[in-house]
Amino acid sequence: MFKEYGELSTILYEYTKPVGFSIDGDIEYYTEQLKGTSGRILEAGVGTGRMLIPLLKSGLTVNGVDISNEMLAQCKINMEKHGISAELYKQDLTVLSLPYTYDAIIMPTGSFCLLPKSKVRNILTGFYNHLNAGGRLIVDLEMPHSFREGETTVNNFPLSDSTSITLTSFNEKIDWLTQKTSYINKYELLENGEVTKTEMSDFVLYWYGIIEFEMLLTLSGFERFEYETGYGINQSQIITFKAIKY
Repeated sequence: MFKEYGELSTILYEYTKPVGFSIDGDIEYYTEQLKGTSGRILEAGVGTGRMLIPLLKSGLTVNGVDISNEMLAQCKINMEKHGISAELYKQDLTVLSLPYTYDAIIMPTGSFCLLPKSKVRNILTGFYNHLNAGGRLIVDLEMPHSFREGETTVNNFPLSDSTSITLTSFNEKIDWLTQKTSYINKYELLENGEVTKTEMSDFVLYWYGIIEFEMLLTLSGFERFEYETGYGINQSQIITFKAIKY
């Protein structure tokens, strides 16, 4: 069965990107951007709480939403470990319907690119409808600079003396017309050298041009927006858009 974030991929994400692990400075960037926000903030694609928990510890009020049961379960475990709590929701972002509106909605580090491009208008409109007047949308997009079609990588990650996860990642295809890259990831859990569980992930990432995304924001109701690259400090392939609801 193909799944973007199942049991093994969640375990590996938690191992390689634990709570507080900053990717190219993203936690520091978002903490600074959200400083002084008194109302509720929503992290879309909250995952395991890697960013959520540091934001909560900084004194912000943050809710989280994700479609993965496994990720949300790990997020709850992590919040309990850190002695904090937050409201979490399991929802599909293409049909977002939450009981609150927010002063800010964030989607860090390229997670937006996992969402189906055919539904992006619905997603952005849903974000717009869940923002208060003057509320901000901050979302990261990722460009496929490093993708090499046909390339395979294999890495093993030791979880304990007797268990590990092997990740085999195959760069299947780059489609220039539909602006997407596709990967096939195989996760294998090894216990005492034997494979005891396997998980397959059909991983698709979409990319957007600057003018294209500005048009999508406009069509979704946003009137003012700007962007910067690499969180303003480095040359990463991340583009951060900031839009305001008036």
